[in-house]
Order: sequence, then structure tokens, then C-alpha cells
Amino acid sequence: MENHPRGRRYLVGVSGGLDSMALLHALKRIGFQKLIVCHLDHGLRGKLSCGDAKFVAKQAALLGFEVETARARTRAFAGSAGRSLETAARELRRAFFLECSKRRRCRRLLLAHHADDQVETCLFNFLRGSGAAGLAGMRPESTQNGLLIIRPMLEIPRGEISGFVAANKIAFREDHTNAEIEHTRNRIRNLVIPAIASAFGECFRSAVLRASHIFRIEDEWMESQTPEVPQKLSCSALRAMPDALRCRTVLRWLRRSGVPEPGFAETRRVLSLLDTKTGPAKVSLPGNLHARRRTGEIFLGQE
Repeated sequence: MENHPRGRRYLVGVSGGLDSMALLHALKRIGFQKLIVCHLDHGLRGKLSCGDAKFVAKQAALLGFEVETARARTRAFAGSAGRSLETAARELRRAFFLECSKRRRCRRLLLAHHADDQVETCLFNFLRGSGAAGLAGMRPESTQNGLLIIRPMLEIPRGEISGFVAANKIAFREDHTNAEIEHTRNRIRNLVIPAIASAFGECFRSAVLRASHIFRIEDEWMESQTPEVPQKLSCSALRAMPDALRCRTVLRWLRRSGVPEPGFAETRRVLSLLDTKTGPAKVSLPGNLHARRRTGEIFLGQE
């Protein structure tokens, strides 16, 4: 956090769990005073969710911080928008943070992602068939819609965070759904990672993090070579590109167009539109969207 002055205002995403409470107390300890605690109740755990919101508000007040809370109807949104529950929760959380940023006129957000989250994310993206961008995992700092997202604990293992919480008797709320295996990330966290650690030893985590760092460096260079994308893609321009650049251009276009969590499959689907002889003129995409080819251009539409 050396590059981020303690006198500035920051938003902090706090769920009430061990990781975010550790971050909140650590920031307080090292002198950050102008924090705005942001908590979104996803409405997925009934009274327990309401309890989390009350707990976060109380802890923020005890530490002398302002608080922003809201409640979302995550399950209803997932159904209406054609999203998985995981994806819907992430989209609603992202929208909530952006709303807090605008209302508070604060463009810096601190999140409690740690090294074990990074390993989980890299494995998740690998299984989804992601390229270098996905295998690089989360960035220590990234920007979304003008909001600077800072992850100061990204290189700290969960074990060290747990030790800090225990040593300082920091209160937190346990989310029992983290132990369930219904969702993909939970299966990776609770089944896949323990199995790999058992087979290859705990050093595998360091290997994944090292690979993540290498992919990040390479991806940053490749991203710098990718052209900016217009609202509509030119088929002739795409055909003239090398394969790697063509794929990255389409992936950037999907992301900039708001397609939820695009990856290899979505990129290939759009690229199939370039085949005017046997390929389709329209392909479906996540989020009730479609890509269509007409008069030599590819554009996005709503189903």
C-alpha cells in the first residue's frame, strides 16, 4: 500500500467474513482513517444474510468508519438475466461498488482477495479454457469503469490471514455456504485444490502463483498489441489478422460489449461468423445476447 496515501478516502468491500474483516482491521492499524465500508446483502441466506449486514455495520461503527449497505435479489436477477447464481452475485456486487463510488465520489476500492483466492481463480480459468489473461488470474490493481480496484493481500496466504485474525481476536462471520460444493468455485476450493495438494504437496500453490505472474507479464505485452475495438467489428479486418491477435481482438470486444465472463467458447462462436460459406450469420452468447454478421460487420444484439 506504499503507493496509496493513508489520508485519502477509500471504499472497502466487506462481507463480514474472515478475510475482509482482517483487511479492515489491518488498514485501521496502519493508519487508514477515511474508509467507507461497503456491504451488499445478496439475500441468499435469509436471516443469516441480514445478520451479516448488521454485523458489518456495527463493526464499521466501532472502528469509526462510514458504511454503505444494500440488499439485492440475486436469485431473481440470475433467473431473469440468464446468469448462474455465481455470475449474478458477482455482477450485482460490481454494480453496487460502482454505485457507491459514484455516490461517494470515491474512485478507489480495496478488496480482500488473497493468494489462495488467486490459485483458485487461476485453476477456475484454466478449466474454463481461458487464455493468458485468465491464467494470469487477478491483478494487484485493475480498473473497471473508472474504479481503481486494489488487492493489497493478493500475495498473502490464507493461513497467515487466519493467524492475524486469531492473534488479534478479530470478530468475523462464518458463511456456511463456503463449504458447499454446488457451485464451481466451491468445488475447486473444497475438492480439487485439496486433492492436488495431497498428490503433489503444498508447493503446488507456489507453482501456480509463479505461472500466474509469468502469464500476467506476457498478457500485458500482448494486450498492448491488441487494437482498440469499435462498436461493430469489420470482418475483413479480422480476417487479415494473425490468429492470436484475431482471438484477442474478439475477446476484448466481447468484454467491452458487456458479455458476461466471455472465454474461448464465446470467442470461437463469434469467429465462426467470418465463414460466409458454411458458417452461421448469428450466434447466441451469454446474458441473452447474440452476435450477428451483416454487410461485412459483426455487431451485438439482445435476444
